[in-house]
Amino acid sequence: MTSSPTPDESPDAKALRGRIFTDLDVLAFALEMEAASLLEAGREAEAERCQQQRLGVRLAQRLVAGVWADEVNLRLRRWEAQYEGRLSPLSA
Repeated sequence: MTSSPTPDESPDAKALRGRIFTDLDVLAFALEMEAASLLEAGREAEAERCQQQRLGVRLAQRLVAGVWADEVNLRLRRWEAQYEGRLSPLSA
């Protein structure tokens, strides 16, 4: 997978990956806090949507970190060929 860190990743790339990971962590925390506020206000459906967004951010965080997660990596493997086919000039 091209987005996974390599053993010889440059210090600049590693630092950028770390900043992206941290930004995603802050975003997930913000979504969690928003969901809690929505629950307190009795807005359960909106809170559930917010929690689903938070989970999506956590999946992206795993991808950025290069941490294997079935719910991320198996999906990528399953749909990679179709995705690449959409980008190919021959498929147009």
